[in-house]
Amino acid sequence: MNLRESVGIALGAIRSNKLRSFLTLLGTIIGVGSVIAVLSFVEGLNRYVTDKLLSAGSNVFVVDKWGLITSQEAWEEARKRPDITQSDADALSAGMRHAALVVAQDFTQAPVRYRNHVMKGVAVRGRGPGYEIIDDLTIDQGRHLTPFDDQHRRAVCVLGPEVVEDLFPGLDPVGRSVRIGLDTYQVVGVTKAKGKLLGQSQDRFATIPARTFQKYRRERGSIEIAVKTVDQASLPLAQQEARNILRGRRHLGPGRADDFAITTSDTWLDLYHNLTGGIFVVTIGVAAISLVVGGIVIMNIMLVSVTERTREIGVRKALGARRRDILTQFLVEATTLSVSGGLVGVAGGVGLALLAGAVSPLPAAVNVPGIVLGIAMSCLVGIFFGSYPAFRAARLDPIEALRWE
Repeated sequence: MNLRESVGIALGAIRSNKLRSFLTLLGTIIGVGSVIAVLSFVEGLNRYVTDKLLSAGSNVFVVDKWGLITSQEAWEEARKRPDITQSDADALSAGMRHAALVVAQDFTQAPVRYRNHVMKGVAVRGRGPGYEIIDDLTIDQGRHLTPFDDQHRRAVCVLGPEVVEDLFPGLDPVGRSVRIGLDTYQVVGVTKAKGKLLGQSQDRFATIPARTFQKYRRERGSIEIAVKTVDQASLPLAQQEARNILRGRRHLGPGRADDFAITTSDTWLDLYHNLTGGIFVVTIGVAAISLVVGGIVIMNIMLVSVTERTREIGVRKALGARRRDILTQFLVEATTLSVSGGLVGVAGGVGLALLAGAVSPLPAAVNVPGIVLGIAMSCLVGIFFGSYPAFRAARLDPIEALRWE
C-alpha cells in the first residue's frame, strides 16, 4: 500500500465518522490555533512597539534624572539626584559635536478650555525646537513651534487633532485662544492624527514652547533632554559627549557614579522583551498542553481503530503485507488526522488574531514561521502518539487476527 492510499483511507475514516473525527481533532485544533494566535499577537505587538519606539529614529537617546527604574532602591537613589535643567540642555546643545538635535522636554496634564468647551486630562507638553522630529509629528494646519517662540517664551501652542475635534467642532482653530490650566495661549498649529498606542490616544495633547512651559509652570522639577545624533554610527560618541559635559558641570570626579541617566530606545525594547518573554513562554506552554491532550486522544482513537480493523490487518498480512507496511499505514493515518487538525487550527488561529486586531486595540500580524511551526508540531504529535498503535497493529499475529470476530 502506497502513501496515497494510506492518506485516502485516513481521510475516508474522517468523512465516515464526522463527529468522532471532530472530537478527535479538537485538542489539536485548539492547541495549534492557540499557538498561532499567540504568535500572531506577539509578532504584531513586537512590530508595533518597535515601530513606535523607533519612530524618531534609533539614533535618539534621552538624558533625565530617573532613567529606567525597576526597584524601590533604584527609585530612592534616583530621588537624591540633582534636577536636569534648561541650562543643561543649552550646554549640551553648545558642546556636542555629534548631536543633530538637542530638545528640552517636559510634560504635565491640565484641562484645556475654549469658551464653554472644556476638555480634561489633556497631556500638556513643553518642547524645545526640533520636537516635531523627536515626537514624529506632522503639521496639518498652521505651523509648528519655532526657536523664536521658545527663546521669547511666547504663549503659543500646537494642538493634537483630538483636542481640536472636541473644542472646535466645525471651526478653524488656528489663531484662536485657548486656556491651558490657568494661562491663555494662541493656537498656531494642528498636527495630523497618529491614532492610538495600545488603546491610548496619541492625539490628545497640547504642545507649548519648553521655556514657556517652565515660565508658567507652578511646580518646578527636572526636565528631560532628547538628543538625536547625526547618524546611527555616532550614537555611542554622542552619549559619551553628553556624559562628559554633564559630569563636568556637576563636578563629578573619576570613580564617582553618574547622577543622571541616559536611555535609548534599545533600553526600552530590552525591558519590553524581558517583560513579555516570560508571558510568551507560559502561554505557549499552556497551548502545548492542548496539543499533548489532542495527541493522547488521537492515540486512543487509533487503538480503537486497530481493534476494529484486526481482521482487516490479518487479511492484509495473509496476502503478503509486511510489518513495515502495516506500521507505515497506521502512522500515516495518525499523522493525517493530526495534520488535518493542525491545518484547521492554523486557519482558526490566524482568523482569531486578525479578527481581534480588527475590533480591538491589540495589534496582530500573520507569523509565517509560526504557521510552519504549528503544522510541524501537529505532524510530530501525529507521529509520536500514533507510533504505539501502529507498532501494536504491526505486531498482530495474522492467524489470530483472521480469527477475530
